[in-house]
Amino acid sequence: MTLCGSYFLSFGGMKMITCTLGEKKYTVDFVSGRALREMEPASKMYGRLVRLSQDATEGKDVSQEQLTVTDALDTMVKWFCILFNNQFTPDEVYDNYPADRLMHDIALALMATQTQTTEVLDTFPTIPAVQEAEQILAEAENPEVTIPQEA
Repeated sequence: MTLCGSYFLSFGGMKMITCTLGEKKYTVDFVSGRALREMEPASKMYGRLVRLSQDATEGKDVSQEQLTVTDALDTMVKWFCILFNNQFTPDEVYDNYPADRLMHDIALALMATQTQTTEVLDTFPTIPAVQEAEQILAEAENPEVTIPQEA
């Protein structure tokens, strides 16, 4: 079961960043200097993916690009593990993280770290915006009813 949720955890008044993989929950109190130092390969890889996607969308020839999904994922997932102080392995991420949130969530963490806005980081996997909006609306209409989150 992968738990998706948007909530804040407190520990002595300090916000923690949480990642749930399967039945295990991992937390860090802050983004470390090591995560900042080691983010360059993942950041460059993400930038390359964005550029390739834009080029393909614009009809440009991208057939000569030497980039595989495996290489891109490995680079980005390795950094995500560093973000959580290597409390879990890339294989644990691949086996327990929802595929439809993986790249988005790592990109979110990369951008927050790069722009020094890590306070926006909360819970991984994130909830898709549509699902979160539906949950908020349902709770506003009937505060006694809570929509169960995806398992």
